[in-house]
Amino acid sequence: SSGINAEYGYIHEFINENASHLQTESQVVYIFKLVSPFLRQWRNGTQRKQILYSLYQVMFSLLSENSASNPDLFVDFMYFIKYIYVGDEFKSMLERHLPSLPTNVASKLKFCGADKSD
Repeated sequence: SSGINAEYGYIHEFINENASHLQTESQVVYIFKLVSPFLRQWRNGTQRKQILYSLYQVMFSLLSENSASNPDLFVDFMYFIKYIYVGDEFKSMLERHLPSLPTNVASKLKFCGADKSD
């Protein structure tokens, strides 16, 4: 069990050190496919949230540059991450980035930042 947690730590380091180098939609999808099978098993919730936060930031960057060929894929990832892992913890980041996103993407993500009572 401790060996598995150590490996997860390496994944955490890899993502955080390399997130700024992710420049294409396919790179983000590849990383998400590599990491997603381990997310539920990750015992350290802080590391999991840091990785997901980094991926959110990369997705926002690509979406705001309008360089994602399939922005709905990122929208789906963001909703998945919100409802399965982070709840409203990324709400302030989402609200900060919404104005810089293309209108069609921002309209799809507006409910991702909404509280359950909204």
